[in-house]
Amino acid sequence: MNKKILVVSCWLFAISYSFSQPFVDPVNFSSQFFSSNHKDSAHTKNQTNDYVLNIFFPKKISERTTFLIRLTGENIHSEYKSTTTLTSDLYAISIPLGAQFLTKNEKWKILILAIPKVSSDFKDNLSNGFQMGGIGLLSYIANKKLQLKLGLYYNREFFGNFFVPLVGIEWKATDRLSFYGIFTTNYNIEYRWGNKFFTGICFKAYERSYQLSNFYNNDFVWVKDDQLKFFADYFVYKKIMLFAEVSRSISYSLLEYNSTDIKNPVATNPIYTPFNNSFFFSVGIAYRIRMQDDSSK
Repeated sequence: MNKKILVVSCWLFAISYSFSQPFVDPVNFSSQFFSSNHKDSAHTKNQTNDYVLNIFFPKKISERTTFLIRLTGENIHSEYKSTTTLTSDLYAISIPLGAQFLTKNEKWKILILAIPKVSSDFKDNLSNGFQMGGIGLLSYIANKKLQLKLGLYYNREFFGNFFVPLVGIEWKATDRLSFYGIFTTNYNIEYRWGNKFFTGICFKAYERSYQLSNFYNNDFVWVKDDQLKFFADYFVYKKIMLFAEVSRSISYSLLEYNSTDIKNPVATNPIYTPFNNSFFFSVGIAYRIRMQDDSSK
């Protein structure tokens, strides 16, 4: 596998997308668990679990060009636990595909991705949940330990055109301490304890939307997810890694809106009404190839 590959992952998926990181996950699966109370008079219990599967296929097609394709699937399962328990599920499937180009002097990388996506409750015609987006990212390779990144993310969300500027630094400060990610979406500070164990802190900010069915007047759910987390990664066997995270939500909401009024949420489904910030707990497994470590051998 080409050691110059830049990986883009999304939230998406998942999570989310991670636009700059010193490793590649050909496959990973994560489960995130969130428990809180709604801001209603009864303080009704909310449980929201988010499951994400990513499969990544890079293919070098020339000396300086790499074709990239990724398959991401997500399920957000929510429960409103009152006298009876109401449940609801949101789903997303996306296939980011594109290419990365490395200049002849190996100082610049250009990443271009198209991101077709279906994002809905999967109860009506899936075409109703179709979205289209893309990423353009330029990376300057200052040296083996430092890269600077600048770009733009776009997606046609159900609440309108959504643009996110991408600015990032990937810096291997020491053999143990690394900084990587995109400041506006997902940035990590990581410490390496040995060949198998890594810990760190991360800031994540991610917004997305899901189309609801005709039963809910074709409203949509707008997910806003800002959190600060501590993570721990451990390689249990060769490149098979288990990871765990504890996060605190800075601002986390799944609110229902009508397309005619994206400023005021509606309450057709009580599951998608405001709840309090709380803690996330996440676990997962990945097949991970650490690029910086391999390139230094």
